This record gives sequence, structure tokens and C-alpha cells, in this order.
Amino acid sequence: MEREAEVVVLGAGVAGLAVARALAERGRRVLVVAERLGEASRVPVALVNPVRGKRGVLVPEGAWALEVARAFYAPFAELRFGLLRPVPEAERERWALRLQDLPHTWRREGLFLPTAFWLEPRPLLERLAQGLEVVLGRAVAWDGALHLEDGRRLRPEVLVYAGGAKGAGLFRLGGRFVAGLTLLLEAWVEPALSHRVSLAGNALGGSYLDREEYEEPPPSEGEVEWLLQGAEALLGYRPKVVAAWRGVRLRLPEPLFPIPGGYALAGLGSTGFLLAPLLARRLADKL
Repeated sequence: MEREAEVVVLGAGVAGLAVARALAERGRRVLVVAERLGEASRVPVALVNPVRGKRGVLVPEGAWALEVARAFYAPFAELRFGLLRPVPEAERERWALRLQDLPHTWRREGLFLPTAFWLEPRPLLERLAQGLEVVLGRAVAWDGALHLEDGRRLRPEVLVYAGGAKGAGLFRLGGRFVAGLTLLLEAWVEPALSHRVSLAGNALGGSYLDREEYEEPPPSEGEVEWLLQGAEALLGYRPKVVAAWRGVRLRLPEPLFPIPGGYALAGLGSTGFLLAPLLARRLADKL
């Protein structure tokens, strides 16, 4: 069975649903295709933070992307604001120069970002999908028509690939696959904390294992210990773990680019929840 469509968005994580909603708001007829809502976007907690790395580099357009993300998510999710990042006194002047465009203050412990926030992705994805037409199925080939595992075919005028790491091989996107681990803790932490690892709500996580292809290796004792050491450095004590979640991210040099038959919005890595609303809006403007 073949079905024609104006725009097919492949992927129902945060990037795919952000694109689909942006296109629907512009009057485009959109069909979302996915095995399920999410994948890596189903991480228990998403920290929307524009300051990255050991040196505190501001993501390009990070301040603007944070504003767009806040406005986009606010109708669909509870946003919990505030992120504290330990920074030594001797480095604070250099950090401040890099963060001039971003609201921030200094506390005794370090840098405080009042407009950074975290949210719970699973209910967010469910609410973003409401009102959109979603087809559940696994895509296995693309040749101008999108072939699903059960034999259905979708022939769009424009295809948008937003499927993240798991489906990247279908379009030979390349890039880096980075596995990470999130530990769910017994107690909640506020405000969010970040330095080597990230602590937000009851989730402690990091992304650090480079892989040659998509795979989800089981958590190791070394990973768990590394995360707990990072949490102990931030909290002053070792938190109690109640569960673990594995995710794999795709990182590409440019996350928005043409592919045969349309565009890809993929490879955002750990900045997915920060940049997806801004890039989705830009892609919708192109289409």
C-alpha cells in the first residue's frame, strides 16, 4: 500500500516533533513516522543548558536558542529554572567574557544561570504529538518513497529525517555515536548542577563513550562509579541510585542540511533539547 504525503517527518523525538509542529503551524500537511515517541529523547530528564565543556563555552546562538526553547516548551511542560556550575575564582573573569550575552550571576559556589532549565521529556513528547498524525512503523529503505518494515510505502513531496542515532545508517549520515548513562537517584536535587556530570531533578548523567556504530552497551561498574564520583564532588555526599537508563546520541558537524528528497535535522548530540526548537523553526521557514 502506498500513500502520498506533503511532508513526512521521520522521527518522533524532540527534533522531529518540533519540526512537525512548526510545519503544521504554517499550514503544511505533516505525517510523522516513528517506531515510537522518542528514542534518545526519552532520557528521564533533559537539561537545557547553553554553556558547554570544561572552559564554559557558550553554544553558538546559545542565548537566543535558550529563549526560543523556553517559549516553545512552556505550553507543553513544566520548566524548572536554575543551573549552578562550580567555577574557580581565578577563572571567573574569563568565563564572564564568554557569557556576556547570557543572563548569569556569580554565587560563592560558582556560576548561576537563572534562565537555564530542565524538564521531563516523556510527558513533553506525548503532548507535542497531540494533534499530529503519527504513523508507527520502522523505516527500512528510502528511494523516493519511504518503505516501512510492514510493507507500507509513503511518498512525500519533502522528507525530513529527524531520527537521531538509531536510524542514521538509512541515510548514510556518518557522524559520531556517543553512548551515555543516566542514573536515577532516590533524592531530588535543586537547582540543577553541572560539572563533568549533570544533576537535574533525580537524574545524574553524562555522554562519553564514542562508538563506531549505533549500539547500546550495558552499563559497566566503571561508568557508574565515574558518575557517582562526579555527583559526590558536586553534592558533598554520594547519592543513592535506584535505576539506570542508557542512551546513544548522534553528533554531526552541521545538524541541519539537505539530503536526497529533503532535509536532515539530526546530530545535535547533547544540545538537542536546546537547539531543536530554533532549528525546527528555520527548517519550517525553508519549506
